[in-house]
This record gives sequence, C-alpha cells and structure tokens, in this order.
Amino acid sequence: MSETRKIALITGANKGIGFETARQLAQQGVLVLLGARDAAKGEAAAKLLAAEGLPHVVIGGRGFHDLPEIKDVIAMLRVVRDPEDLVALARPAAAAIQPMLSEFSAAAKQVDVRDLFFDLMERSGYSATANVSKFADRIADFCETSPDHSLDAYMHHLHLVLLSGEDEEPAVVEAGDAVQVMTIHQSKGLEFEAVFVPSLVEGRLPQSGRSPRFELPAAVLEPLVRGREDVVAEERRLLYVAMTRARRHLYLTRATHYEGGRGWRESRFIGELRAAGKRVIQENQIAAAPPALAPSPVNGHSGDVQLSYSAITSYLDCPRQYWYRYVQHLPVVQSAEAVHGVILHEVLRRAGEMRRERGGISGARLRAIHNQVWKASAFPDRRRIPAFMRNGAAELEAYRARGGFDAVPAYLEHAFDVAVDGWTLRGVIDRIDRTEGGWRIIDYKSGRPVARRRRDLQVALYALGATAALKLDPVELEVVYLASGESVRIEKVAGLVHEAEAEGSEVSGGIKAGRFEARPERRRCRLCPYRLACADAL
Repeated sequence: MSETRKIALITGANKGIGFETARQLAQQGVLVLLGARDAAKGEAAAKLLAAEGLPHVVIGGRGFHDLPEIKDVIAMLRVVRDPEDLVALARPAAAAIQPMLSEFSAAAKQVDVRDLFFDLMERSGYSATANVSKFADRIADFCETSPDHSLDAYMHHLHLVLLSGEDEEPAVVEAGDAVQVMTIHQSKGLEFEAVFVPSLVEGRLPQSGRSPRFELPAAVLEPLVRGREDVVAEERRLLYVAMTRARRHLYLTRATHYEGGRGWRESRFIGELRAAGKRVIQENQIAAAPPALAPSPVNGHSGDVQLSYSAITSYLDCPRQYWYRYVQHLPVVQSAEAVHGVILHEVLRRAGEMRRERGGISGARLRAIHNQVWKASAFPDRRRIPAFMRNGAAELEAYRARGGFDAVPAYLEHAFDVAVDGWTLRGVIDRIDRTEGGWRIIDYKSGRPVARRRRDLQVALYALGATAALKLDPVELEVVYLASGESVRIEKVAGLVHEAEAEGSEVSGGIKAGRFEARPERRRCRLCPYRLACADAL
C-alpha cells in the first residue's frame, strides 16, 4: 500500500470521528463518512457534522416523511385542519405562521386539497424545495384515485400511510463538495478521495450476534454455532469494502465511549490491521472532548416531582418525550388497542364490585357488563369494533372460567400517593385480594407480554404503593395477561421494590436538573406520539 493509502487509526474518549481532520480534508475534495449499516447511526453522525459546521448529505438516511421540511408541511396541514392541534403547533414552523394558517382553515372544507396545498406553500415559502414538490405530487396521486379531494380525506389517507411504516426515498440531492454519509453497503462500487469508517468497536463492527428467537434441534444448531466464524468473516469483508473505497485518505476511528456510560472495546479487526506494521498503520490519540451538556427545553424542576409508572418509563425511554407529555402537557391520541384496554379494565372493575356485592359472576352477567361498557365508550375506529368486542368477550369469559372471580377482591382500582426519597409516587392498582398469609396485588394486561424488566418495575411500584400507603404486608405480585390466558407470579419482591425506588430517584434527579435530552432510536421514534414535533426524531 502506497503512502497515499496509509491507514490512519484515530482513537479517543468521545465519539472518535476526528472533525478537525475532516474539516481540513473537506477543503481538498469530497469525503464520505461510512456509518454502521443502519441509517439511524448515519443520522447521528450527520448531526455531529452539522454541529461542526461541515456541509453534508445523508444518502439513504431518513425516510421521506421524516425529513424536516416534510414534517413542517404536515404540521401546517394538521393545524389548518385543526387549529387546536397542540402537537402540530409544537413544531416551530407551524407555530410561527399560525395566524396565516387560520385563514386557510375556513376554506379547507370547500377547496380542493391540491389548490389548498399550493397556496399554502406559496404563502409560506416552502414550494421551492424538491421534497415539498414531491409531497405535492403525492397529493395529486391521491386525488387521482379518490373521489373526495378534501383536506380531511387526504389527512386520513396520510395517517394510514404513516401508520403502515412504509416510506419513500427523499428527492435526489447533488452532494457537491459536502461530506456524504452512507452505510457501507451503499458504498459498494463507489470511490472517494477520503473515507472515514467510525465505530470500530466490538458490537458495532463486527456487530454482536443475536440470540435465536426459538429453539432449534441440535442437528440444526451445531452448524449455526460453527458458522459464527463465517459471520465474523462476513463482517471482515464488509470492513474491507469500506477501506477500499478510499483513493488517498483512509481513517478508521473508534472511541472508548459513545452514548451512555458504557465503555466499548476496540474491534478485533484493529489488531489484525496492526499486524500489518507501522508502515501501513499510523495511530493517533485525540484528547477527550469536554462532556457536552444537552440543551434543555426548560429549567430544572424546583418543586416536588410527582411520578407514576408511565411517567418513569417515559423518561427512561426518552426524556424529551417525558417533557412533551408531562411538562408541556401535549395530548396523546389513544390508539384502538389502548382504548380497548381501558374498556377491559372497566369491565373487570365493575365485575369485581358485583362479586363483592352479589356473590358469583356468571357468564351472562359478565357479557352484560361488557356490552354496557362498550355502549358508554367512544372507540377511535368504528370498523374494528366487532373484532375488538368479539376478542374482548372471549378473553373475559376465559378469565372467568379459570377462576378469576373466585376470590372476593379487597380493593379495586385503588389509587395511592406515596412520598419517596425526594419525589412522590402515584398510581392505581387494578386489584388486591386478601390471601391466607397476606395480600396479592393483581395487575391486568390487555396486550402482549411486556419485557420482564418493565413488567417487574411496574408491579414493584405497585407493591411500594401498597406497603407504604395501605400498610399491607406481606404482598405477592401477579400479572394476568388476558389475551394469552397466562398468569405470572413475581418473586423476590423486596429486591424489586428497592430497584424501582432507585430508578424513580434517578428519573426524579434528571427532571430536577432539567435534563430532557432526546434519545432517538428508529423503532421508538416511530411509535412516539410526538414524533412530528420533535426535531431529533428518526
């Protein structure tokens, strides 16, 4: 390998990208930054480049509907449709031209959505971008096949498109002299003056192996175990593809820390490269950058922090999501599944009260309660009502047949409020039964089984509430999954309660300090009700 193709291995304590080197090389020619194979890592790298003032283009990164300008125009259309849409108004582009959008609201029901969108984009100045023009084409395609050309009809169609998870590629953008961010697979067949390959650490390159989703016979499993070396070899070939994309400059980078507190070990491939000798590898250590404080939307919380299980898990998932929901109080649109869960819980509450007052619960009584609750409930998707009613009735009857109402409930839907080490825990326990040796807390789940750690956190918080507020001791915990008919008893309650207190205190500390940074992750962002408002959503 010639001197112009010497490999520079850059290591450091944070990120390990080498921005100063990138800035200097950017003046000499086009660069490419090859991220990990999933585009979310490329998006994270692009944000770091933007923070350093380096022009860049993400190739195959965000989907079409995730682009900032597209999220802006969707927010505008939502405000035109509903001027009180608080989630859409949380997007600055919609909030800043709100008076103008109100002018369009009056005509939205009479005007063709194509004309409405054209006028809106002309007034707002968004019509010049290629992706907004592509969005206009999608509206035109909708009108070609739909007899209803109203904004309301189109927004219903768009809602279904976004729910499907299917997305289009953004409009093609010329890279020019910008840094191109792409995955290694996307770089095949291309060459660049300089190439950066970040994240040469175990777990990213090579990636960690994944556990099988189901058991396999030994005869099948043995070749797969032996085939682990083949997987590593494929990862090695992938790195070779990345390295051979460089004409003159090649930089392999790693860091001891990325996001979070976890330390990362260097990739095994680095040792293999070092074996080539100093004439090939030139190593540089960059100093640790001072820890950057994520900008916080608000100041710290000075008063008592009140937390529920939902609030704690929301913060642990993404502090920015917590901020939208519990600080800004932006509404959450309930899904059909969530509303169905509320219906089943109300049926079980009423049936439990009837069990205490009248004795046994027959199948006919349970069906009557189920029908009454449905009549009093507003369901978000009328087309799916028959299926949800049928499934719910079957699940409730199966629970009754298994003896779900044999015991007389001592408490039903019992609210509690407990002071815990600098914060307050609030919640509602579905049901508590008296047992021979103490008390049994029962939590009903209407959906699929949740992750064990999250399940244990929830029931441990309920145990904390029961022991502290109701003075019940000892307690045992049971989770009832209505859909599958499974009941799970939770053991080692004292240890779980201690861990739950610690997690709640950690969340409380973050809130008091005003730490509401975003933690974007593709699947989590897809399910977030505030995805439209959040600038960091993937």
